[in-house]
Formats: sequence, structure tokens, C-alpha cells
Amino acid sequence: MALFDEKANTYDDFCLTPIGTFVDRIERDMMAAIARPVRGEKAIDLGCGTGTYAYWLRDMGLSVVGVDLSQDMLEVARGKRKNEVTFQKADLAHLPFGDNTFDLAICNVVLEFIDEPATVLREGFRVLKPGGRLIVGCINKYGAWGKKYTRRGQEDPMSIYSHAQFLSYEDILKIGPNKPTDVRFGLFVEPEEFRDFEIAIQLEQTHRQRQDNIGGYFVIRFEK
Repeated sequence: MALFDEKANTYDDFCLTPIGTFVDRIERDMMAAIARPVRGEKAIDLGCGTGTYAYWLRDMGLSVVGVDLSQDMLEVARGKRKNEVTFQKADLAHLPFGDNTFDLAICNVVLEFIDEPATVLREGFRVLKPGGRLIVGCINKYGAWGKKYTRRGQEDPMSIYSHAQFLSYEDILKIGPNKPTDVRFGLFVEPEEFRDFEIAIQLEQTHRQRQDNIGGYFVIRFEK
């Protein structure tokens, strides 16, 4: 967590770049399609970081709790708006909430940085109400983006990716709380292919039709 504390003030910078805007758009659209948030639901963002997805859910009319172990990340999240989302410091492997509390739990690009991802998934599932959904988004270790971030982590010990262990869809199947009800792959545009946001969006659709492209990101839905 110390590394994330150090990166808290610059963590959102990537999403402000053209390529970061593209990645965020693809991942968020996929998350929305799989999670299908409903106004009035109670949601928890597991590993909320600087609150990007927590506020996204809040803007859709959900009541949201964001949980993270990095105090500095949470301070950045709290500073973005006032009293719209409840942010709480907690260990994702030991959530301070009772069973059957939330309608929706999201965990986006978090398991890659967790020592016990299976435990985190079980905890996220535990706090869901019957019929609730646990939505997990991961950088695919077999995709170009996962390989790029792996190299970055190997080359730069100060990169957050130096501690990442990227996962595949098959890895999540082995540790998931039950059989997933939906999965979606995306981010088929590789980092070196990016030239422009609009062109990348079009290229993403073209690549999606091909069978030989490995998505750089995937989202899985588990239902309780």
C-alpha cells in the first residue's frame, strides 16, 4: 500500500491523456454492460482507489461505499466531492460489513495487486444480498496491455506494476465464488496501435470481430 500512497496524487493522470481516455472509455462501457447498475441500489467499490468508479456509480443514482486500504488514495477520493460517497479504509479480505448488505459489488483492476484474490472475491460475494452481483474487471495477462505493464514493472521498481500479478479469465474461474453468468472481453487495440481516440474506437470494433485478437481486458459477472 505504501507504493499506492506515493502515487495517489498522480494516479488519475493517465486517464487524462488521449490513450488513457480511450482505455477508460472501453473499460467503463464494458463494466456498465456487465454490471447493469440500477438507480436506488446499494453498491460497494472494492479497492476504490481515488474514487473514479464510486462516483460513476453515484452519478447513476446508486448509494455507494468505496473501500480501500490506501489512506492517501481515499483522501484524494474524498477531496473530489463532498458527502456523495462514503469512503472507508478497510482490508478487502476482511470487510467490515455484514452478510447480505449490498446489491452490487465491483472490483476493477484490483485483484492484480492483492496477495489473496480468492479471499477478496469470497468477501465481496459474502456482503451481497441474494440476487446481488459481483463484477470483476481484470487486465488480461495474455493480452498486449498485460504484457506491457509486466515489462514496465520489471524495468521500473517504482512503478505500481512492479507488484502486479496479472490474471487470465481461466485464473478467475478457478478462484471465483461460483460459476460466472456473463463475461466480456475488450481492449483489443494494442498500446502501439493507438494514434487517436476516434480512430482507436473504430479499430476496437474492427478487432472485436476477429478471432485472433486477445482482449487486453475482461469483465466477469458472478450472481449470488
